[in-house]
Amino acid sequence: MIHLSSITKRYRFAQVETTALNAIDLQVDRGEFVSVMGTSGCGKSTLLNILGLIDQSNEGTYTLFGKQINTLSKREKTILRREHIGFVFQSFNVIPYLSVFDNVELPLIYTPMRALERKERGLETLMKLGIVHRKNQRPLQLSGGQQQRVAVARALVNKPSLLLADEP
Repeated sequence: MIHLSSITKRYRFAQVETTALNAIDLQVDRGEFVSVMGTSGCGKSTLLNILGLIDQSNEGTYTLFGKQINTLSKREKTILRREHIGFVFQSFNVIPYLSVFDNVELPLIYTPMRALERKERGLETLMKLGIVHRKNQRPLQLSGGQQQRVAVARALVNKPSLLLADEP
């Protein structure tokens, strides 16, 4: 499912270059659960952003679901991410002016799914996470744990093949 070979990511700020990932090799098969641990600033979030097609490496090759990521267009990566990847961000990234339901439904809006099916899928996901009773509230009206469940529901609502969670 995931195959990384010699993935390197460097950032340049003014005169300073920082290597966030240095020649990372990784293989994850379908059905596996993998945890990446390390100290703050060691590149965990950078790795997850590359795996989730949010960022790209400077060097190396990344194969996801048998597709060579380095050769895909931006549009092809967007479609792959939309249809197969759920992402729970470290800071949740819930949209404060949207309701809980609207935050969860958001990824479905970019699919060809009809409105009724989107509503059913969103409510079903909120029920599974025990927060359907909060569907009309705004994220800032929720506890931190409830906001995290909204973020998890948003990541799961598309029924992704790959779930990435940054410090869940």
